[in-house]
Amino acid sequence: MMDTDILEMLDEIGRSSVARLSPAVTVLGETASIRREKVLRTIRGTILPRRLEFTAANGDCLAIEVNSSRVTDVFRVQSGVAPDFETESREDLAGRLAHLVSDIASAPAPLELVSLQPDTMLEVDDVGITFSEIEAACEGIELPADHVISIVANDDAPEEVEIRENTQDGLANSFYEGAERFAQGRVLAQASGGAALRSDGTCAQDEPLHPEQDLLTRFARDLTGWSSDSVSDPDQPQLIVMRPSGGKGAGLAILRDGEQFAMAVHEARKLGSVVNLWAALTGPDG
Repeated sequence: MMDTDILEMLDEIGRSSVARLSPAVTVLGETASIRREKVLRTIRGTILPRRLEFTAANGDCLAIEVNSSRVTDVFRVQSGVAPDFETESREDLAGRLAHLVSDIASAPAPLELVSLQPDTMLEVDDVGITFSEIEAACEGIELPADHVISIVANDDAPEEVEIRENTQDGLANSFYEGAERFAQGRVLAQASGGAALRSDGTCAQDEPLHPEQDLLTRFARDLTGWSSDSVSDPDQPQLIVMRPSGGKGAGLAILRDGEQFAMAVHEARKLGSVVNLWAALTGPDG
């Protein structure tokens, strides 16, 4: 590579780089299968000793120690007891690690990764379980089908959301009620015409985020048009999640059930609460 090529490459990196607001990076992937592949790829690409912490939107966390593409220890799991590298066989460890990787990949997205220095120096005989062993064990673990939720920046248009079937009436109203525990402000309105029905918190009358009726009317019209263009059955429930770039500040969650729509303003870090409420309302027992 010529010196001029190196300078051009560095110049391009400098112009395209964006400062990160937190040490966490998002593990991209709309499905659990893709996220599991990304987690395995991260393990494979970790050569120097690192502590990798994968955290799902609902707070579930998998913290592992990785060195030379091998998992040498597990510090934190979503539930149960962490594998014992001193007493368990390699085959059992590979199987348990595969389940842990599959579980964190199946947890609510987005999945975030923080890479840290290990707390202690690795022992010479800390050979660990190889990436290939874990990957092979993962092949026998079937992942659940995902229901995808759009997560977009505040200045972007909503993207299509895959809808889980649900015939329950008043889903938007139930979402409005359930959002009380995490929302800073809430609004419930008619899907047709946008007539305001209820509002609370920072969205209540005379509060700073209270929406004018004209705004709700236009929003309802745009939402209906978008739904008709993007999904085959616009009467099926839809969840749209919007959050600011960088994941800091306030987020907005909108649930539309065909008759009404509910909006909840919440701290961006509470996205897991939104996902959990959606899953509870649209699940088999919802």
